[in-house]
Amino acid sequence: MCRMGSSHVPSKAYLEVIVDSREAVTAKHIVDELKRLGVLVRIEFLEAGDYVVSKDVAIERKTMSDFISTLTKRNLFEQLDKIKKHFSKPVLILEGDISSIPVISSISMSSVLGALASIARSGISILPSPSPSVTTKLIFLLAKQERKTREQARIRVKIPKKCDVNEEQIFFLCGLPMIGKERAEAILRVYRTPLEALKRVDGWSKMVEGIGETIVKRVKEILETPFKQ
Repeated sequence: MCRMGSSHVPSKAYLEVIVDSREAVTAKHIVDELKRLGVLVRIEFLEAGDYVVSKDVAIERKTMSDFISTLTKRNLFEQLDKIKKHFSKPVLILEGDISSIPVISSISMSSVLGALASIARSGISILPSPSPSVTTKLIFLLAKQERKTREQARIRVKIPKKCDVNEEQIFFLCGLPMIGKERAEAILRVYRTPLEALKRVDGWSKMVEGIGETIVKRVKEILETPFKQ
């Protein structure tokens, strides 16, 4: 179910963080750790941001490889512009070792630093994080500070209520193991609909770029294994 309307913290007894449904799939460890810290985690489809901690503060989390990927495909700034449109205090958490950039990509360090400088100048706060556990603590602290500052003000996510069908289709396929947003889009480009893609899962490794037999085998296991109560 796609939920894009206003949300609020129902009690002053705990912190609450809204997590984008796609991020909840790819960063389950962070979601679980937030819960262990006592945070009430709500999973919703968010058009902008990965984590919402108040009506003002939303967080986009990027691993170093994610950051490079979105930077080279030129959709990084589009994603960040969406956050700026809906939240007055957007935050980018950059997770990983920046010195690893020459290893994971052919993009130059100067280009990456230039992009970070541009992001900072646009009004987006950049927080470095060496690991998912530190990322979790940063999200927790931001939520805690926002609650203290706003005296438990309600979280209001003012994002359009209408859900795009294509986004829902991508999210549906992202629920399959090892199928992220890029692979889901690649599948849909070939098979047009999720139903047609599932009917022809045996041919994914031959027809879809970036999908091999290991992924096909795991997806088939999920689709064909009988459920046990």
